[in-house]
Amino acid sequence: MQARIVGILTRAKEQGMDYVSGGDIARQLGISRSAVWKYIEAIRSDGGIIDAVSGKGYRLVNSEDLLLPGTINVETDVIGREYVYLPEIDSTNSEAKRRIRTGCSDGLVLVAENQTAGRGRMGRPWYSVAGKNLSFSVVLFPAGLPLSRAPLLTPLSAVAVCRAVERVSGLSIELKWPNDLLISGRKVGGILLEAGGEMDHLRYAVIGIGINVNLSREELPEAVADTATSLLIAAGQAVPRRRLLEEILVSLDSYYTKFCSKGAQSILTEYVELCSTLGKEIAFLWHGQRHSGRAVSIAPDGALIVITKSGEMLTLRACDVHCL
Repeated sequence: MQARIVGILTRAKEQGMDYVSGGDIARQLGISRSAVWKYIEAIRSDGGIIDAVSGKGYRLVNSEDLLLPGTINVETDVIGREYVYLPEIDSTNSEAKRRIRTGCSDGLVLVAENQTAGRGRMGRPWYSVAGKNLSFSVVLFPAGLPLSRAPLLTPLSAVAVCRAVERVSGLSIELKWPNDLLISGRKVGGILLEAGGEMDHLRYAVIGIGINVNLSREELPEAVADTATSLLIAAGQAVPRRRLLEEILVSLDSYYTKFCSKGAQSILTEYVELCSTLGKEIAFLWHGQRHSGRAVSIAPDGALIVITKSGEMLTLRACDVHCL
């Protein structure tokens, strides 16, 4: 019921209506006006800013930045058909895997306003600030996809998210292999793929996505202040989180559908165009030892091809790289 009220107030604002009366909401939903008030208070406790004016009704002020069910409206084939909003959770990827164990639907999207134990690749912490970030995970059950092709979901997701962010923010985004989104060399977002299966059969994939949306410079955690940025900092203005999330879900769904029906080649071609790592000198760990070389290409499975200083060609699949 709470989601339906949010939906009513969101649609009203989009249609140019300032307020919706409690009586109108009650009639639409078949509930009492006192019940409407209780749900309005619950929406406020979840971050909704609602003006209430006697004789006029209710107005949702921050609908463009609110991620509650009822505000998100997408038409997709798979991703986002089920949408769950979590005010706070340890990690959306961890919650996704818990729901996989108990049973959940293909394309489930879990969005958290705040993560207490968010993480990125290599177990690094992912910092989130409630109301200022996008932190969410997508659950997929790719039918018939070999486990060996699961890593391709990382470049797929990176390209899909990159294009969506560019459309909404107007900023130019580049990709650092394998999963970072950069603006002028500073990290603005990242993707964490976790997958499971048996033999060579992929049973599930969880795509975790984190984006610094409306953090100010002062709100960037000290540990990443020299290497990170946000869309707000780069664009000079706030970016609507709701529209951004909707655009990302639609983009992910489109690229995933293309991947399932036509394979990864066109997506990898686009990834190569966006990947700023290619052509650069990089440092990386190989079998526990530090090496350096030039990143020259992306393999058909999404791996990074590097030529070392000694002329040896290496294929990096699960490796942390640093541009020199």
